[in-house]
Amino acid sequence: MGEEIVSVVVGGQRFTAFLRAQVRASMKEAARSFRLELAAELGATATAWTFRAGAQVSIYANDDLLLVGYVDRYRPRIDATDARVAVEGRSKAADIVDSSAEHETGSFEAKTPLEIANELAAPFGITFAADGDLEPVDYQITPGESVFRAVEKLARQQGYTLMGEADGNVRLPKAGSKRHAGGIIEGHNLKSGEADHNWSNRHSKYVVRGQRATGSGPDSLEVEAIARDAGVGRYRPVIIVEQDDTTPARARKTARNRRDKAAGRALTATVTVQGFRDERGSIWQPGWLVWVESDFLQIRQEMLIETVDFVQDGVGGSETKLGLVDPRSYGGKKNKGNKSGEAWEQSDDEATDE
Repeated sequence: MGEEIVSVVVGGQRFTAFLRAQVRASMKEAARSFRLELAAELGATATAWTFRAGAQVSIYANDDLLLVGYVDRYRPRIDATDARVAVEGRSKAADIVDSSAEHETGSFEAKTPLEIANELAAPFGITFAADGDLEPVDYQITPGESVFRAVEKLARQQGYTLMGEADGNVRLPKAGSKRHAGGIIEGHNLKSGEADHNWSNRHSKYVVRGQRATGSGPDSLEVEAIARDAGVGRYRPVIIVEQDDTTPARARKTARNRRDKAAGRALTATVTVQGFRDERGSIWQPGWLVWVESDFLQIRQEMLIETVDFVQDGVGGSETKLGLVDPRSYGGKKNKGNKSGEAWEQSDDEATDE
């Protein structure tokens, strides 16, 4: 593939001569972030004005947009032989992360988290989108609560995260719905990597208990569901007591989600590859699946990309560092063809009421 050129458009001008440029995108972060390091060749005044705090920037890799946002910090540094500047910032969604939500009543009835999010984010010029259907809820904003905090809480209850997109808007993604071409293979394009096979948070069974807000009898006062993880192989139960209104269906869903997320988090990895793109030339994207194969890391399966760090400097050239997780940590399904040591073993049973 051709050379990757990172460019930054600010104040109507396009800049490409950076000592180091880094852009980060994550499944778990509503705002993307960036850091630029540049020599102050334009002169102190010109550089400070161009990249001043609050300036709007657009960052590209060749013709692909990576980030639209604003400069948060301008940090000049000088010594006897060198003068350089560090510039840091985030995508447009940073405003909904930092700022309190304002709403005429602060109260929402029978609205989906997506509807609530778009109503609260409208004054900021931010738009939310979702990859699936969300259930209507009632919600009361806590005074001083940020838009992000309110929406993240509601999204998390329905199994979604808030992911910043390149255009500065926010998506509630369905993890693993897309796949990158090719894979990351030891001896081929895996430049460096490390893995963490960590079972410390896995349990043999997950018991969820709670009560209905109304009603009487066992179905309302003694709600319980159990999900088992046969891969643990020894007695390690955990009991989760729900504080909110709980139905048997919600308890079963919670038990399954807790089991699957713990199993997924038992296998994580960080890998570095040359360039910013997969084998077909697509920019690496958080939330996509990629095949990973490394005997040394004990991974041979599809992994979900949780974080992406694009880095370009004079040492490594253009590199991408990918933070990977087992897809089950975001609700992905077990794939019997995948083999990563014993990390994929898990009961196929659904959660049951007991």
